Amino acid sequence: RYPLQRGKGSGGDFIMKNEKLNAAFRMLRKRGYFARQNFWCCQTCAWYAIGEDHPDQVGRAVFYHHQDTEQLNKTGGTMLAWAGDGHEIVKVCTEAGLATKWDGDENTRIWIGLNKEEMSE
Repeated sequence: RYPLQRGKGSGGDFIMKNEKLNAAFRMLRKRGYFARQNFWCCQTCAWYAIGEDHPDQVGRAVFYHHQDTEQLNKTGGTMLAWAGDGHEIVKVCTEAGLATKWDGDENTRIWIGLNKEEMSE
């Protein structure tokens, strides 16, 4: 159902290639975000790693972690952890062809889906 190629990594199965997803993360990096896919095991470890290794980018970061990758593999959708401009992140993801849902609250994660037929907001 979803155009994925899977591989094995320390987090188990993960998405190696999805053109829409990769395009969105490339565009986010070009806009100055620290943007990573399948990054660390959980939000706590990922935010810690960003703070330790990329302290200048803590305020502009977007990622999904291994647990989110499991959800993405099962359903074709997952939640992004982020800091920065949520509206910009949603716009970039939508422009890349991903479905998005976000309530506009800076304290909530942004949902992305690989199937564009799902409602974008």
